[in-house]
Amino acid sequence: MKKDKPNFMKKINLILIISAIVFSSIAFGQTDKAICKIAAVARYSSSGVELRWIPDNKTVLRLGFNSSFTVERSDSGSSDFLTIASVKSYPMDKWDSLIAREKNPETLANLQLAEDFLFGEKNTSQNKISFENGIAELNEQKSKEDMVYAVFVMTVIKDTKVAQALGLGLNDNSVKEGRTYTYRIKLNAASPVYEIEDGIVNIKAAAEKDKYKNEVFVYPGDGQLSFAWSAKPELSGYFVERAGEEDTVFKPLNTVPFYATAGSGYNGPTNGSYVDASLTNYKTYKYRFYGISAFGEKILFAEVKGMPRDLTPPNDPIIKKPKEINAKQVLIAWDIYGDLSDLKGFIVAHSDKDSGDYKILNKTLLPASIRSYIDTSFNKEGINYYVVYALDTAGNISSSYPAYAAMVDSTPPAKPQISNAIIDSLGIVTLTVKLNSEKDLKGYRIYKANSPDHEFSVIQEAFKKDKDDTSRVKTVFIDTVTLNSLTPKIYYRVKALDYNYNESEFSDIAEVVRPDTIPPVTPVFTHVVVTEKQVELYFVPSSSEDVKQHIIYRKTDTKSNWEMLKVFDSLLTAFIDTGVTTGVTYYYTIRAKDKSGLFSGYAAPVYGKPYDTGIRPPVENLIIKVEQNKIILTWDYPAQKLEPRFVIYKKDSKGRLKQYDSTAEKTFTDKNPGKENYYAIKVFTKDGGQSLLSKVVSKIIE
Repeated sequence: MKKDKPNFMKKINLILIISAIVFSSIAFGQTDKAICKIAAVARYSSSGVELRWIPDNKTVLRLGFNSSFTVERSDSGSSDFLTIASVKSYPMDKWDSLIAREKNPETLANLQLAEDFLFGEKNTSQNKISFENGIAELNEQKSKEDMVYAVFVMTVIKDTKVAQALGLGLNDNSVKEGRTYTYRIKLNAASPVYEIEDGIVNIKAAAEKDKYKNEVFVYPGDGQLSFAWSAKPELSGYFVERAGEEDTVFKPLNTVPFYATAGSGYNGPTNGSYVDASLTNYKTYKYRFYGISAFGEKILFAEVKGMPRDLTPPNDPIIKKPKEINAKQVLIAWDIYGDLSDLKGFIVAHSDKDSGDYKILNKTLLPASIRSYIDTSFNKEGINYYVVYALDTAGNISSSYPAYAAMVDSTPPAKPQISNAIIDSLGIVTLTVKLNSEKDLKGYRIYKANSPDHEFSVIQEAFKKDKDDTSRVKTVFIDTVTLNSLTPKIYYRVKALDYNYNESEFSDIAEVVRPDTIPPVTPVFTHVVVTEKQVELYFVPSSSEDVKQHIIYRKTDTKSNWEMLKVFDSLLTAFIDTGVTTGVTYYYTIRAKDKSGLFSGYAAPVYGKPYDTGIRPPVENLIIKVEQNKIILTWDYPAQKLEPRFVIYKKDSKGRLKQYDSTAEKTFTDKNPGKENYYAIKVFTKDGGQSLLSKVVSKIIE
């Protein structure tokens, strides 16, 4: 080694140690199966395909330095690989010659660093492990060695000359443009510990114009701009340049690259990010983003513009305790301090909860000079919270803490209503109160009296504990009264109370009638009148005041049950039964029903039997006509139980009607009529019944 070369550890100081820990292109580590992979990359240019590769294990890499790598190539669509080269690291004398001829300072430093790693590591203390200082010392030693290796990989592998000198790079200039190739890199040595997988890389021999192009997202902040992008594996280190909107020269913002990182064990996509602070708000800036490829190129992958904005809100307003000026106005006042140069105005908002949905009260923005507001829309019966918002000219907003308005509640609840009041047969009264709509309703008091003119006394009250009590207000109340009382009715009233014990006026009186347990007085028949076709019943109705109905019953057999004949609500004293049959005996009784559904006893039965008077109906529609010197009579007659006999009467010479003939038919023919002919008909039945004489009909024959 030449004495004027800086040693390997001094070279590390030339590199940003913080960024050297992560190398996004290469994964270092072993799988559970102790497999080592050879990572390979390729790029195409006019000079051919340039290859780079490196094992992902330091021990296997050292094995490659001591042996060689075979590079094989397969043309597009072919599975046959042909060996195109065998690559091995340069010997020490060739390294010395290469370094002596190098004019580029950066490449020279990389060559010296690689030479120290290649030949100097053999003489380091890595094999002189001391067990005297314990595991901590061993861990520290291992960490330093890993750091050295990471710096080496990230630095020298990106330089073409260094890669070829280490036997980790090759330029294939025998390719044809437009064709696709597959390269396979094999290590010409075996490891007793690791199974070594070949490196495989595919590449098309064609220029890729937008290969590295990437979208960078800009997020404006207050005096700063933030940038983010999806990291591509082809680029591992980033540089950012900035220029003003009208500037043509971009100035670098970092001199060493920064990297997109991810947590341990994370295998998903990573994102790059950058923040440029101390900028002027509302001024446009231009940016260029570069990334370092696996071949050490600094590649422009995005150009963007951004403008920082004022996102700092004004200081929070300090709201004072709201005051109730009068029953219709609440005063909200506040202060605000700090830089008010860009203060635009204020908004006042109201809610019924301190963390609730606040609704804006002022329809237009209050001027920046205003420090108070009068609210006339507050909830007089509920809870009132207020906040004040401050806005600046950039639209940034700040908020005061909520302030509670302690209202003096002197408004009682509305007059309550008893919607239902019923009593059962046991004397249990159920009162239902219609729920008031007030939000501060605490509950109800129930009052009772035996007369609407008496003083009402409190018998029950039901209240919620406080405003935080979420149970429902009681609206159904039960009271028990005695049924044996001289007062037939009970009277109830209700009052509503709020949380400030403001008491409503009395509700209207609810009247409850005690159940009736005494049946009505039994009605009495006075006399019965019987005719041929009806039975007339006369009676004295029940004298009870609460009688609702009278019911008359009938039967034809004393052993049978009574059948309801007639129900009437009006206070009648007589009833005529026309649905009777002559010669049948009918028995009758009557009883009363009161408003409570109680029945009186049955009245003493009476009876009646319609009788036969012997009078039968006369014929109807008697018609007389002449045909061929004969007189023909026709008539109508309703059907009878017994066959009727029709007797024909005719006037004699003295004008007297005498029996002339008889027939069972409803027609008669007089074959020997005279000049003047007068006829009438009378009906006879076998039971002795007979009708009145019909009207006289006449006919004169010329």
